[in-house]
Amino acid sequence: LDQAGLAGARGGGDDEQALRHSPIFACPGKGLRSTRAPRGINSPPPPIPSRMSSPQESLMSRSMPRIPAAPVAAAVLMVLAGCSKSGGDAVSPTAQRLVLDESQLIQPIRFHASDIDPEIGACVDFGARTNARWLAANPIPGDQTSWGAFDVLAERSLQVQKQIAEQVAARSGLAGIEKIVADFWATGMDEAKLDADGIAPLQGRLAQIEALTDEASVAQYLRTAAARGENPLFGFGPEADFQDSSMVIAYAEQGGTGLPDRSYYFDADKKDIRDAYVKYIARVLELSGVPAGDAARQADVVMAFETRLARVSKSQEELSRDVSLYYHPVTLAEADALTPAFPWSKFFESQGVAAPEKFSLAMPDFHREVNRMLGEVPVEQWKAYLRFRLVDAAAPYLGRQFTDARFEFYGRTLQGMQEQRPRWKRVLAVLEDSAGEAM
Repeated sequence: LDQAGLAGARGGGDDEQALRHSPIFACPGKGLRSTRAPRGINSPPPPIPSRMSSPQESLMSRSMPRIPAAPVAAAVLMVLAGCSKSGGDAVSPTAQRLVLDESQLIQPIRFHASDIDPEIGACVDFGARTNARWLAANPIPGDQTSWGAFDVLAERSLQVQKQIAEQVAARSGLAGIEKIVADFWATGMDEAKLDADGIAPLQGRLAQIEALTDEASVAQYLRTAAARGENPLFGFGPEADFQDSSMVIAYAEQGGTGLPDRSYYFDADKKDIRDAYVKYIARVLELSGVPAGDAARQADVVMAFETRLARVSKSQEELSRDVSLYYHPVTLAEADALTPAFPWSKFFESQGVAAPEKFSLAMPDFHREVNRMLGEVPVEQWKAYLRFRLVDAAAPYLGRQFTDARFEFYGRTLQGMQEQRPRWKRVLAVLEDSAGEAM
């Protein structure tokens, strides 16, 4: 790759998109981008993004958002990699043969004097004087919710990555990181196979849910799912101890809902979104194999289940204003006493980690409610909820029916997107998140 093609060598994933929407990245001039505002999503970002990602993301996989590598830094690192001394690490032959076609890349936004509109006085509306012409000439693409300098750089980065993935995947006899990228790309782009497979890849998981018989088996399923990174009910992961930054402890937090914030379950102006969400739940359950009539009834059950969780959850505004809500240190004995139907001593054992002296059972009212629900909610309702959460989380990686249904709600209804991102962009976003260093 020549240096001109190294701009934004890593970017365009969902974490980077979230960062570009953060006030930290607000910029004057061309950074004052055209924006299609998400419906109702106007609350400030939470203080600990590692534990407050999008509600539909797998809770066990949440991590601190990665700031995109600066283009110059990426260029320097790759140049230095080619200057290693004899006996040091060498650039692989495959990487050396990659060719970048600049003509296929979107060009970064650059300021031109012709962008200024002389008909608008600088003292009347400076923003319009410098940006109006550009905004008029650059409508928001259908698969975006905003469009500006950082969005264009992210798009260019994806186009670079696409050329890398296509070239590597076209070769044979690969090994190491080239094989990782090639296999990931080829698998993700095989939409025909994904369509043919339908729900089959999840049948084993669905069978486990269908086999649940009582609250003990539900609790065991939750432990097993968490151990493989599929926790559907609450957030769990490591974070620095708020009272001793030299220590890292476990945090268990609220979760288990599919809408962006608790207000979406109760506010009158969110009713249309709630109605659309129930229809989406029914569609997902139907795609998973539940008959249409049963799927509609189960969708109401799932909505009621999530509403009960939302009622004891903190809002994003509360979490943003009071970070101490994340910190509620307890011993295992104290935690087991608080939720006897879901003993945390068994949970830590199931995760294959040593029993901690303490961990943060954040938002304890949430966990108390889960404990009550294990005893009060019929197993069939738990099964409907777990079935939906499983298929909803897997939908981006299944066939077109699943991805289209998910986009209609999360993309179009919640975010205002007009078009779903092309599959190649979605595959690259997952590749960046799962094997970004290989790319």
